[in-house]
Amino acid sequence: MDNRNWEGMYSIENIASCEYNIDNGYVEVHFTDKNILRIKCEEVESSLNTTEQSLAKLHKLLDDKPIEYVAMALSGELQAYCDIEADMVKGMFGNIVQSYLKQGYSKAMAEAMAREFFRYES
Repeated sequence: MDNRNWEGMYSIENIASCEYNIDNGYVEVHFTDKNILRIKCEEVESSLNTTEQSLAKLHKLLDDKPIEYVAMALSGELQAYCDIEADMVKGMFGNIVQSYLKQGYSKAMAEAMAREFFRYES
């Protein structure tokens, strides 16, 4: 299916069910007209510039709201989603490092502690 015209053929309102199958790595979308769309998430994500945090957010989106993942994948908006997450993390990382520096930690230790925070935050 041509990603640019997917909404012309199928809209979110015509989705009967949508779920992520962790065993095979596909999101399976079943439409009311009995057509099925399978998206191989690994292939979609391989073309994106991601960070550890943005990839974790994508996977959380897959688990919690697979329809939103499908809509963004087909409309080409997943990269923007990842970029926004990366920008937020950069800003937060800097703030966390500054906070540790104010508490007297060395720059190396402050950065290590901030990285550790994001490791568990996602």
